[in-house]
Amino acid sequence: MRKIIKIARLELSILFYSPIAWIILVILFLQGGLAYFDMLYSQETQQQLDRDLSVLTRVMFAGEKGMFSTLIEYLYLYIPLLTMGIFSREYVSGSIKLLQSSPVTATQIVLGKYLSIVIYAFIAVGMLGLYAVSAYFSIEHMDVKFVLFGLLALFLLICTYSAIGLFMSSLTSYQIVAAISTLALLAFLNYAQILGAKYDGFREITNWLSVGGRAEEIVNGLLTTREIAYFLLIISFFLMVTILRIVQERSGTKTIIKTLQYMALAVVLLGIGYITSLIRFTGYYDTTQIKDRTISAYGQSIASRIDGPIKLVTYINVLDRRAEYASPKNRISDLANFESINRFIPQLEMDYVVYYDSIPYLKLDSNETFLSKSEKAADALGINFKKLLTPEDMKKFPEVALENNTLVRFFEYKGKRVPLRMFDDMFVYPKEGEINASLVRLLDGPAVLGLLSGKGERGIDNYGNGEYSILLNGQTVRGSLINRGYEIQKLNASSLDDFKGVGIVIADPREPYTTEELNSIFRYIERGGNIYLLADPQGSKEYLQPIAEKLGLKFMDGTLMQDSEDYDVDLLRLYLTPEAEENGFLYYKGAKLVMNKAMGIEPLTDNKGFSRVVLMRSDDKDTWNKLGTYDLNLKKEVFMEGKDVRVSVPTAMKLLRKVNGKDQHVFVFGDADFISNAELNRFNINSINSLVAGRIFNTIRDRKAQVGAEKDKAPDVIIKSRRKSINTQKLIYLLIIPVLIAVTAVVVLKRRKRK
Repeated sequence: MRKIIKIARLELSILFYSPIAWIILVILFLQGGLAYFDMLYSQETQQQLDRDLSVLTRVMFAGEKGMFSTLIEYLYLYIPLLTMGIFSREYVSGSIKLLQSSPVTATQIVLGKYLSIVIYAFIAVGMLGLYAVSAYFSIEHMDVKFVLFGLLALFLLICTYSAIGLFMSSLTSYQIVAAISTLALLAFLNYAQILGAKYDGFREITNWLSVGGRAEEIVNGLLTTREIAYFLLIISFFLMVTILRIVQERSGTKTIIKTLQYMALAVVLLGIGYITSLIRFTGYYDTTQIKDRTISAYGQSIASRIDGPIKLVTYINVLDRRAEYASPKNRISDLANFESINRFIPQLEMDYVVYYDSIPYLKLDSNETFLSKSEKAADALGINFKKLLTPEDMKKFPEVALENNTLVRFFEYKGKRVPLRMFDDMFVYPKEGEINASLVRLLDGPAVLGLLSGKGERGIDNYGNGEYSILLNGQTVRGSLINRGYEIQKLNASSLDDFKGVGIVIADPREPYTTEELNSIFRYIERGGNIYLLADPQGSKEYLQPIAEKLGLKFMDGTLMQDSEDYDVDLLRLYLTPEAEENGFLYYKGAKLVMNKAMGIEPLTDNKGFSRVVLMRSDDKDTWNKLGTYDLNLKKEVFMEGKDVRVSVPTAMKLLRKVNGKDQHVFVFGDADFISNAELNRFNINSINSLVAGRIFNTIRDRKAQVGAEKDKAPDVIIKSRRKSINTQKLIYLLIIPVLIAVTAVVVLKRRKRK
C-alpha cells in the first residue's frame, strides 16, 4: 500500500506541475458556474414575476439545463487530456523499463497512477461542491441529499473515464494518439446503446455497455445498484486489462494467450454486468426529499397484491403512427418507462407482439396496396415483415381491434386482461395514475359509472360537440374516466333499482321522464346513490327540475350573461369559490372555468339533509340574468340599466349527506356543456374544466376506482437570494475563485521551473 501511495503522490505532483490539470480545473469550475448562475438568475426572475416555482434543487442541478447535466455532457472531452500522458510519457522517457525492472508490481504501478487521478477527481468535484454551498443559502429547503448524490455521480463518471484513459495511455507512446483513442472509446461507450438497438439479443449487451445516461440517472434522483455496479465493473475491467498488459510485456506472453486472457475478462465482465442489471437483483434508493422517483405508497400497496406471474403485452401495429415508440430501436427506452412499477413487481414480464392490420386513419396512395404499405412500414421500423402477425392471426385478440388497432398494452393476470393505453399528449406514456387504475381494475374489476340514456341525454358514442366521449370514454385521453379505473354503463332511468355502480350521470335529456322513471331516480337518491346532474337552460331544465327539487335545489329561469368585448355574452368565465378550494378544488392562481349558456341554481329552504358547497358562482359586477329567448346572431345582448339586474348566483354545487352510514355525493351543474367535448377542446380560453371534472368524478370513487398517486409537494420552491446577492455570488464564483486558481497554478509552475 505504501508503494501505491508513493506512486500516487509522485503522479499527482507531475499532474499539477502541468498546466493542463489547472486549465481543466478552471474550465470545469467556470462551466459549472455559468450553468448554475444562468438557472439561478432565470428562476429568480420568474419568482419576481409572481410565477410559481417547483423542485428548484432539481431545476438548478439536474434536468436538461442543470449544472450537473451540463458538466456530464462535456466531461468526455476533458478527461482524455488529463490521462493521455500517464503511461505515454513513461514510454517516451524510457522510464517504463525502470518501472518494470523495479521491485514494484504491475498492480502497484497501475493502482498508484490511477489513485492520483481519483484524488484529482475528488478535488475537482469538491470545488464544484462550492456551488452546493451557494444553493444552500439561495434556495429555501434545498434538497441537500439530492445534490450530494449528484456530486457522487460526477465523481464516478470522472473515475470511469479516467480508468479508460489510463488503459489507452498504456497502449502508445504518443500522447495525442492516446487522447484521441480515449475520446473515440468514450464516444463509442456513450452511443453503444444506439448501435445495437435494432437487434434482439445484441441490444441488451450494447445497452449494458453504454455509459450514456447512467450518471444522469443518479443526478436525477435515483441511485441503483445497477449503476454503481456498472461504474465499478468498468473501472475494474480497464484497470485489470492495463495490469494485464504490463504483466504480458514483462513476460512476453504469446498473442493467442493475450487474446484469450482479454476475452476471459470480457466474458466475466458481461456475466456479472448482466446479473447486476436484472430487476430482481437491483436495489434502489430515491435521493429526492419527497421520494419523487418512487411510486406512491398507494401504488406500492397495489403492487404488493400481485402474488403471481403477470405480463404486460404490447401490441404494435406497424401501420400505427405510435409504432415507433415500441419498435426494436426504441425497445430499451420503452421498457425503461415501466421500471418504476417493475421495481415493485419484479415478476412482471414484458412481451411484444408485432402485427399489421387496418387502422381508422390509414391512407393509401393510388399505386400502393394495403400489403405493400404494411411491408414499407415494417421496413422503416427495422422489422422483418415475414415475422409479423397477419390480420387473420389478430382475430385471436379481439380486444386489440376494440382499441382501433393502435399501440396498446394489456396486463394479463390470472386469466384476466386489462388495457393500458398510450395517450395523445406531450407525455404519451401512461404514468403511475393510469398504471394504478389498470392494476386495480385487474385485481378488483372496474368502478361502474351509469350514464342515463333513452331520452336524448348526452352520450359517449361520438365526438360531437355536445357529447361526453372525451371525458367519459376517450381511449387516448389521459384524464378520461375509462383510463382512471371506470367502466361506463348505459342505463335506462327505470332500471336503477338493480344498479350497483358508484354513481350515475343524468345529463340534459331532450324528453321528459315518465312518472315510473322519476320514481326510480327518486328511490336511487333515497338509498344514497351518487349523482351528477347537468341541465341546460334552454332544453332540459324543466325535465330535471323535479330531480333538483328532490335534492333541495331549483334551476332558475333565464340564461346568465356576462359583459365581454371578446366573447359572446352567454359565455361565462368563472372562478372556483373559496368554499370549493377548502374542499380540495385548489389549482393555480387565476385558473378559469367556462360555462356556455348557463343558468343559476337556487338553494331551497329545505336542504333535504345535505350540506351544500357552492363550487362556482357568477360575479354580480359583470353578470346578469336574461329572461326569455334570445339569438345573438340576430341581436347583440347588452346589460340595460333599470331593466336588467346584476346577479351573483351559484352555477355549480356539491351536496353531501350520510345515508346508511355512507357518504352520498351529489354534483349539480347549471350548464350541461361544462364537461362536453366542445368545452374540453376549447382553445380560445385556457380553462380548467377537465381538471375540475376529473376531481369531481374522483370524489365518488370507491376503493375500486382509486388511482391516487399524489405525493407531497417539494418544499424547495422559494429563492432566498435577491438579484444583488446573485450578482455578488457570480463575481466571487466566476471571477475571484478562478483567478485564485490561476494564480496558484502560476506560482506552482514557476516554483517547478526554478527547481
